[in-house]
Amino acid sequence: MTQSADQLPNGRRPWWARLIPGLFFLSLAILNTYPLAAAPGSFIGEHGDSYFSVWRLAWIAHQLWQRPGQLFNGNIFYPEKATLAYSDAILLPAIVVSPLHWLGVDPIVAYNLVLIAAFTLNGVAAYSLVRYLTGSMAAGLLGGAIFAFSPHRFDHFDHLEMQFAFWIPWAVLAWHKAIGRDEVRGYLRVAALVSAQVLSCIYYGVFLITWLGVLAAFNFWRTPSRIVRAGALMLVPALLVLAVYSIPYLQNRQKVGDRRSRDVQVYSATFSDFLSAPSTNQLYGWSYSLGSPERHLFPGLVTVGLLVVGLWPPISRTVVLHLVGLIVALELTFGFNAHVYKLLYDWVLPFRGLRVPARAYVLVLLGVAVIAGVGFSRLIASLRSVTRAPRVWGAAIPAIVLAMVVAEYFTMPRLRDVDRDVPIWYSWLEQQDDAVIFEWPVTVPWRLYEMVDLSYMARSTIHWRPMLNGYSGFYPDSYLRLLVEMRSFPDTRSLKVLRDRGATILVLHEYPETRVRYVRAIERLMRDPLVEPIAQDRDGRGRVAFFRLLPKPKPASSETAQPQDRR
Repeated sequence: MTQSADQLPNGRRPWWARLIPGLFFLSLAILNTYPLAAAPGSFIGEHGDSYFSVWRLAWIAHQLWQRPGQLFNGNIFYPEKATLAYSDAILLPAIVVSPLHWLGVDPIVAYNLVLIAAFTLNGVAAYSLVRYLTGSMAAGLLGGAIFAFSPHRFDHFDHLEMQFAFWIPWAVLAWHKAIGRDEVRGYLRVAALVSAQVLSCIYYGVFLITWLGVLAAFNFWRTPSRIVRAGALMLVPALLVLAVYSIPYLQNRQKVGDRRSRDVQVYSATFSDFLSAPSTNQLYGWSYSLGSPERHLFPGLVTVGLLVVGLWPPISRTVVLHLVGLIVALELTFGFNAHVYKLLYDWVLPFRGLRVPARAYVLVLLGVAVIAGVGFSRLIASLRSVTRAPRVWGAAIPAIVLAMVVAEYFTMPRLRDVDRDVPIWYSWLEQQDDAVIFEWPVTVPWRLYEMVDLSYMARSTIHWRPMLNGYSGFYPDSYLRLLVEMRSFPDTRSLKVLRDRGATILVLHEYPETRVRYVRAIERLMRDPLVEPIAQDRDGRGRVAFFRLLPKPKPASSETAQPQDRR
């Protein structure tokens, strides 16, 4: 590699150069998530999954402090067990940020800070990889911007686990260093980083293990013994971590099954998806209709141009290697619309729990970032060789190109105001040791997309009492049956169902669209001798009523049922 313009004669970077990448990507993260950084406690992503991540982070922090042995037994879907494992637990990031919750930081503030930090780290990690491969700071900044802020990343703005991708570039960087030195320590470093990715996002972990396995085989195809050695050192420890981490997921698999093949087909990418950007992208949002949810994969015109430059002959070994990786990533992204993914789904167990093959696009972005970074460094070198003012152009051209990429990627995510008007009775519930909560209204199994229970889960971070409600990537059959049985709530039959499931506290919400049903439900419960009113209050949407569901009295025994002699 040639000496970069930001290096001193002794090969070291000046102190200011070390700060530039972090500040650059932090600035982009703040800009593209505005106004979260200015008011992290006032706004949250529009999609309900943002609240789900608030709950996940807070639950792990709570259980680590209270009952670490019961970590996966979330307080949702009572009385089901291991409910945290109905979706990605984002275990490692949640553990890392748990001190924020222990120090009393608001869960929504903690979530937004983690989101901004994840965008920043994605950029820094990809910068480290591309700069190492090209020797160019400008190329590194470009690669980091592509990997962290391309339009597709904002298709998953409210999917927090999809933002924990920074382990991937760091693992690939460690892999490049390891294959150059062929040291055991280097391969084990790769294994540690891949394991960290598994514990941060299972989707990305499974895809990365697959990607690295293919790339290792391609890189060492002339020496099969090195394939076995490198593959074993890099992948076996990560596979063991995945196997242990998967235990609660495998236990749940018996109750919730695998992802249906028709769902996997729906979320398999098509060619038209690569022409589509999320609607929140300010420059290309008009192309949203060309793609489907989670399949808006347009990388940007400037990026495509630099990708072509990077692939222009002569092609270095590094570019060839990442071109193969790009092809592998595209094959995974196309899912059932390609050739290999169907075999993986049929024969490799972890793939049967993945619904969205298009999420492998993160590895496409990795390949694009590297190759476009190579193209960018080529472009800068060519301009320096032909211009008479290399110092001026050496700074101006990279700045212009980076500005164009930033403009292409500029996004205004949809946010909503955080409802802070929460009745004090939720704090009261924390003191009720026997409280098992059911909140109403609920939806029906064929309209789960309404995600009604997410607001209830967010409020459960106040009291952490078990609740019959819940939302996750999978749903247990018991919960789906409950939704059907609650269609007649609060009649005698539905109340019996709730008692049989252990519910002791009812919380009813008045929404504008359910006002009539709310009034009728309150009138019915007030007449029921086995329902005890606790309180009525208000929140930001309407009235909220709290009731205690009393146990049904046991029938009197034959002895006590005899009439008393009053003589």
